[in-house]
Amino acid sequence: MTQISPQISVVIPVYRSEQSLELLVGRLHEVLSALGKTFEIVLVDDCSPDGSWEILKKLKATHPSTLKIARLLRNSGQHNAILCGFSLAGGQIIVTMDDDLQNPPEEVPKLVAAIDQGYDLAIGAYETKQHAAVRNAGGRMIDALLRRMFSLPAGFQLTSFRAVRRAVVDRVCDMGGAFPYITAMLFSHASKYVNVPVRHEPRRFGSSNYNLRRSLRLAANLILNYSSWPLYLIASFCIAALCFAVGYGIYVIIKALTQGTVSGWASMVVLISFFNGVVLLCMAILALYISRINQQITRTRLRYTIGELHE
Repeated sequence: MTQISPQISVVIPVYRSEQSLELLVGRLHEVLSALGKTFEIVLVDDCSPDGSWEILKKLKATHPSTLKIARLLRNSGQHNAILCGFSLAGGQIIVTMDDDLQNPPEEVPKLVAAIDQGYDLAIGAYETKQHAAVRNAGGRMIDALLRRMFSLPAGFQLTSFRAVRRAVVDRVCDMGGAFPYITAMLFSHASKYVNVPVRHEPRRFGSSNYNLRRSLRLAANLILNYSSWPLYLIASFCIAALCFAVGYGIYVIIKALTQGTVSGWASMVVLISFFNGVVLLCMAILALYISRINQQITRTRLRYTIGELHE
């Protein structure tokens, strides 16, 4: 018997959230049932060290037809967990949200409505962010990078609370990648996107797993794997060094012709500067080629392995 695909899939990465899971799933069921659309909830346990997986198995027994649960073999990070959830989701609209109840399930219909209106990607814009100061600072840094990379409007908010059209998710899954960054991958394949105002609630249980170090690591991942502009910046410095060497060489020649004498070290400085500029420029060009090769290789690799799956 052919299984009918749900209209909505909600993908949630799970990590250290044993206190919030039952309430989260209960509220989601209530909200999604009221929408009058078929749905499923896909929860991916990122090898959480607490009792999250045991609670997920109990919830699966309670909601066997609407829950899919998976546990990764090892901790692979939030973005890999979401990518795993994408591969398991069958809905025509896929919603992603956090597991800590800071993304209210009652706001999901707003994101779904935006996709129904024709958008490829709807991202929740928090009216008031309830994150800690460190996470807000890291988030602003990463958001600024993404806005620059994808030419997004100033003030466009980027959050993990979003709804995506099926076709975009399929292309993201085909894209793969050893260092996935979900927001960048979605914007690479979404042509119509919108911010949707949503509430952001204070954290009720535990503390955030994000810190400044993790934000810096995510920023480095974003820059190195989804943009070549740092290499172009290096190439610009190389060209500037080469231009300086050429300009200084012209200055030395003019001085020699007009004054007849030039300091003994001037010719050496010109030669060293010129050839250093040439070498650096060649290295920058090689770096661009290596970047292209890296992008092709990492597209075909995944960094997560499913250890246990209950569909």
